[in-house]
Amino acid sequence: MDRKEKKLTIRYALTMMAIIGFFTGIFYLVSKQVTSKDLLVFDQHIISFVQSFISVDITRWVLRLTDLASVAFLIYAVLFVSVLLLWKKKYALMVFMITANGLGALLNKTLKWYFKRERPDILPVILEKGYSFPSGHSMGSLLFYGSLAYLLVHILQGTWAKILSFLGLILLILLIGTSRIYLGVHYPTDVVGGYSIGIAFLVLCILAFRYYEERNNK
Repeated sequence: MDRKEKKLTIRYALTMMAIIGFFTGIFYLVSKQVTSKDLLVFDQHIISFVQSFISVDITRWVLRLTDLASVAFLIYAVLFVSVLLLWKKKYALMVFMITANGLGALLNKTLKWYFKRERPDILPVILEKGYSFPSGHSMGSLLFYGSLAYLLVHILQGTWAKILSFLGLILLILLIGTSRIYLGVHYPTDVVGGYSIGIAFLVLCILAFRYYEERNNK
């Protein structure tokens, strides 16, 4: 590696660490306020606004949408993508996919247990068990569809194919988070918490993957 490449690698690592620090900071700030009455009022206003659009037809589609980040779906989806990567002999990417999603799910469960925030009881469209913060669907969708976006950018040929697939998956992640608010099973701050810690953890996994690639390509 020449001096120019080394500078680019260091700059990339510093940028990624700054992103990790920024979103971890957002998660920390939100987590410190989950018991705040002012924040609860803010959450309730957002829930009321989103749920003002409730209808039978919209709810039918929202339920299908939210299922795209259910535990069962994500397990099968991760396994399916991992098998494809194994078949294509993309072993490092396969490990990246399994690690990001597997350890991410474990992290989410640990954080839920630590904060023990009860779910909202304003107008639940469906009933969910377990604690609320951070949102498992939001964090899970970000980790899976975010890692899938990274894989596609890594594998696809053509700039537009990469851009469109990336933007499409980002939109899906945002819609899934909104669906949890619509269904009344999460506060908006649960969703923000899930997204922020999810981004931080995913970027950490990407940084580790890039480090592995750099070591192997020497």
